[in-house]
Amino acid sequence: MMYPCHFFGRNKHWAEEIAAAASRLRAWGSLGLLFCAALFPATAALCAEPVFNVLDYGARNDGSQPATDAIRTAIQAAKSAGGGTVVIPAGNYVSGPIELVSNLVLRLEAGAVVRFPAARLPYAPGRVQGIECLAPVPLIGGTGLENVTITGRGTIATDNADWTRLMGGPQPKSAASAGSAFGPAWNELLARLQEKTPQPESEYLKAAPLLRPAFIRTKDCRNVLIEGIRMLGAPFWSIHLLYSENVVVRGVSLETFPGAFTGGIYIDSSRDVRVSDCYLDNGDDAITLKAGKDADGLRVNRPTENVAITNCVIHRGSGGIVMGSETSGGIRNVVVSNIVCQGTQAGINIKSERGRGGGVENVRIDNLVLEDVGRAISVSEYYTMQGETPPPAEPVSRRTPVFRDIVISRVTIVRARGRFEFGWNPVSVSGNDPGRPVMIAIAGLPEKPIEGLRLSDIVATGAGGLRASDTQGLELSHVEITPSEGPAFLIKDSPGLRLDQVSTRTAAAGVPVVRLDRCPDASIETWAAPEGTAPFLSVGPGEAKRLQIGPGQIPVQESPADFWAGIEKSTQ
Repeated sequence: MMYPCHFFGRNKHWAEEIAAAASRLRAWGSLGLLFCAALFPATAALCAEPVFNVLDYGARNDGSQPATDAIRTAIQAAKSAGGGTVVIPAGNYVSGPIELVSNLVLRLEAGAVVRFPAARLPYAPGRVQGIECLAPVPLIGGTGLENVTITGRGTIATDNADWTRLMGGPQPKSAASAGSAFGPAWNELLARLQEKTPQPESEYLKAAPLLRPAFIRTKDCRNVLIEGIRMLGAPFWSIHLLYSENVVVRGVSLETFPGAFTGGIYIDSSRDVRVSDCYLDNGDDAITLKAGKDADGLRVNRPTENVAITNCVIHRGSGGIVMGSETSGGIRNVVVSNIVCQGTQAGINIKSERGRGGGVENVRIDNLVLEDVGRAISVSEYYTMQGETPPPAEPVSRRTPVFRDIVISRVTIVRARGRFEFGWNPVSVSGNDPGRPVMIAIAGLPEKPIEGLRLSDIVATGAGGLRASDTQGLELSHVEITPSEGPAFLIKDSPGLRLDQVSTRTAAAGVPVVRLDRCPDASIETWAAPEGTAPFLSVGPGEAKRLQIGPGQIPVQESPADFWAGIEKSTQ
């Protein structure tokens, strides 16, 4: 054990005696701290917090032997002292899982690299893709803790390929198979949970060998800070915040592309979470909010709420900012700002499906640049994962997801491809047919439309335009979409629609800029289109009289043409 000033060197016995004295002084309260600072000005920090250097507990910084036991012993020493900082100095280390404790700072100093080899690990209660189950313990993490920090400029690393060779990887969807996230035993567990949840432990044990651990996971923890570290590779999710409260993640660099399911930051049925100033280059979604899945998620019924995300750069991978598809406990009260996504498959992806319940509400997303992405914005209640088939329609119940009061504003979309393309990582593909290109896709349920969705101050160029169906009170204000093909705006089954200053820079001959089908009482305030565009607005036969058109003459054409032909619900 040593202290920040290094005044006592690395003599363990002297340090322990000083620590004991410091502990007694701390017991005197503020008077003891003042006395300590006056008597030993250079060592005042030790009175506040002891520091435990893993080298003092047998770790070697040349990677020549596992440091697991040394790190564990240092952490337990900090626990026995009532809390403290465990330091991993510069050097190379090899370690197994690191279990954290309350009142702990785990600090990886600049130049420290801790590598975690792939291995079969003990199982513990956890949650994977919205399902409570038995899963391998995380490489770094803890349960039921408070006042925990992981910090420093060091690096933690592993190789996803080694984990998938050891434990298997996802099986993509195909025309002949629904695929699987983790294998047939996982699909069987999901089916059984729909009939009865929870299941006997024996059923969870059948699927457990197929699951890979999170790199960092906090479960049922409070007052957590994760900052500064760099992660290279991951077995599965990079940072998993499960059932946790008052968490800050800032300034981390998560570089896990293109590993299977190696997404970045997962906020899972947690509350009061702040994420900022991160660089994310992941093999799945970058920043994801989840709240449980299907019958099991409805049983647990714990929301993700009060989340702020800002000032992040996201490169490659699946989605940039993602909510769902595990929405059963509800996702609400979320603000997102100042995000750059470059090369991701989706920019903003809000998703669920029938039977999942819960939903997404009270969300504001503002000030984004989405460059060279696949589908820029998707808000859909038709998402399916590996091992799933699209569920049939059913009456509205607690199983019906609810999307409402979502605002997306000030977004620049550049060269969107209009498709989800997973050729870079076929094992992570959800299997959804990419369908016809579309930059902005909005698809609610006929039995429960998306309510109060508002898009404003958006400029978009790329393949496909905006498609929306089954919404209530959809608002588009100052939205300019310039697609390479088809109408810029294609909207149907959306009563209460409001369009204000919607426009395009170029329009194909004979193709309307805006096409509306079954949108009673749609309001169009102002509009703009290139000179010579005709028609600007197309509607179905007999529908023109149901429009509410503001000042100015808008060219309206009634046409029986079916612009939705060949567009599947899952790709709207």
